[in-house]
Amino acid sequence: MDLFNANQRVYVIDTNALIHLDFTFKKEIPVFTAIWEEIEELIRQGCFKTIDFVEQEINDYEGKEEFLKKWIKTWKRTLIVSTDAASINAAIPIINQEYSSGFLKASKQAEGKEEADPYLIGYCKIHNCVLISNESKTKPNKMPTIARKNGVECIDIK
Repeated sequence: MDLFNANQRVYVIDTNALIHLDFTFKKEIPVFTAIWEEIEELIRQGCFKTIDFVEQEINDYEGKEEFLKKWIKTWKRTLIVSTDAASINAAIPIINQEYSSGFLKASKQAEGKEEADPYLIGYCKIHNCVLISNESKTKPNKMPTIARKNGVECIDIK
């Protein structure tokens, strides 16, 4: 990493924010192409990322929309970061504290599937990143509130 990028904030995006971007700002619509080009430039600079758990959530999506799956595959090398042990360790207390708050989806818990949200917060906490999520800022069991409780800045894309 060069000195210029060393002082830049790194933004880590959640699944719902990526879906919102795709739904609201379709890349193939010419007026929105510049938004995606700017995001892709931030990816090249190492300032815009997501974690492997988000990649998995996007790839598991079974709807008709395929753009995000293809886009993530194209940018995987510079967009997706592996969730490291320190981030996983930071997520464990979040999972334990929020286990019955409704923060974790009961359907995923029943299937034994991991959810990206606590790992995103853990990653951002350990690596001092800004989290991007479009979840409600007012509900106590949603990502912005849980992030704030854990000392992580959370913004949305609206």
